[in-house]
Amino acid sequence: MVTTGRCLDDDGQPIEGTGFEVDLEGPVAERLRQRTTPLLSNPVTEDWTVGLETAAETGGEYETGLGIFRANGEGPPPHYHVGYEESFEVIRGEFVVEMEGESHHLSRGDEISVPPETAHSLEAVGDSVGVALTTVRPAAQTFTVVSTQFGLAHDGKLDEDGSPGFFQGMAMAAALADDTVFTSPPPAVTKPLAKVVAPIANALGYEATYSKYERDAFWERNVEQPSL
Repeated sequence: MVTTGRCLDDDGQPIEGTGFEVDLEGPVAERLRQRTTPLLSNPVTEDWTVGLETAAETGGEYETGLGIFRANGEGPPPHYHVGYEESFEVIRGEFVVEMEGESHHLSRGDEISVPPETAHSLEAVGDSVGVALTTVRPAAQTFTVVSTQFGLAHDGKLDEDGSPGFFQGMAMAAALADDTVFTSPPPAVTKPLAKVVAPIANALGYEATYSKYERDAFWERNVEQPSL
């Protein structure tokens, strides 16, 4: 077993107590070797993600990534996607997917698909990190949303629950209303509010996404990259 994905300090050295363990002979290591993006991390929620097949590579037909989630972490908050489905295939660990009021327990090899406009959440349960392949079809802004959230976490701009501040949240909600919608607070409240507040947030310097989080250099400077 090796540890990877640790946060890096100002000298580029791994910070102990962060990161996750990987079996060099296991399926997670195999997937990480196939990555087409840097490994991203969220130091607040202790989750990681990496791109495997990008929209550019599939002509926009789909996009696949690998999500690595802290054991018994809450995972992403309940949300739904507009105009595209999302599917999960468990590679390691155990997960519970909440969808349409039902709980689905998934183990290694299990798969589940979430239709468009269907509220859902994903949580790793058990004693070890959970790892799942995530595919969206057609390709959308999912990776951009995640990289923004994770980047804000590294810059200390998320609260202890992993949520952005009010103006940042409104800027994101307005721009992502046709892609990813979080269900709490209710969209009936946040959507009209975001339309009003987002221009103010933008004028104050808040954006839905930031180009620096799309650059490999940011992640290579902040996250230990797998050497497998």
